[in-house]
Amino acid sequence: WDFGFHLDRGWWIDFGFGLALGGLLMGAIFVVELALGWVTVTDLWQTSADLSFPVAILVPLVAFLFVGYYEELLVRGYLLRNLAEGLGFGPISNRWAFLVAWAFTSALFGLLHAGNPNPSFVSSFNIGLAGLLLGLGILLTGELAIPIGLHISWNFFQGNVFGFPVSGVRVSDATVIAIRQSGPPLWTGGAFGPEAGLLGLIAIVLGCLLTLLWVRWRTGKLALHTPF
Repeated sequence: WDFGFHLDRGWWIDFGFGLALGGLLMGAIFVVELALGWVTVTDLWQTSADLSFPVAILVPLVAFLFVGYYEELLVRGYLLRNLAEGLGFGPISNRWAFLVAWAFTSALFGLLHAGNPNPSFVSSFNIGLAGLLLGLGILLTGELAIPIGLHISWNFFQGNVFGFPVSGVRVSDATVIAIRQSGPPLWTGGAFGPEAGLLGLIAIVLGCLLTLLWVRWRTGKLALHTPF
């Protein structure tokens, strides 16, 4: 419970919002690139394995379920909370301790992906900003529901629905839409994927705004959740 797993009805509703948000943001990136001629659809329901597509797609789906769970549990559930608790002493208020922990763990999140294939300063910076987006859910609700849901669907839709590289890693097990990508890397992120481009940055900002609107609609208020 302390790590953000009060698995009540509200938790699962927020989890569903996170899942929907990741798919929506990645879908928006795909539609924009398709409209501008930066991606070309080369195949549908593509799989490299000797398995039917429904079976083949389960492998990356399960993998991203675990990735979304353990990365959010580690970075947001454990590190962010414990860092905030450790900083909250003397003249440092709970609010500032939480904000500093949010910023620090987001920067760390970016650095943790610096060893991925085809990295750059921009990719690490943008993933650090994505860490702010992922942390916003726990910042406002105290729960990991939104971060876990968003993390899972962001990765899955990015790689296995729309065929983009996932943080530099080309997913090849199974892809709903196989693409050939062109366009300016400044906008598309090139070989690293959307997270290293301006479209990814815009999606992160939009995700923050939609998360704020969701929490405001669900709870009737916007405030930091700081009862440590």
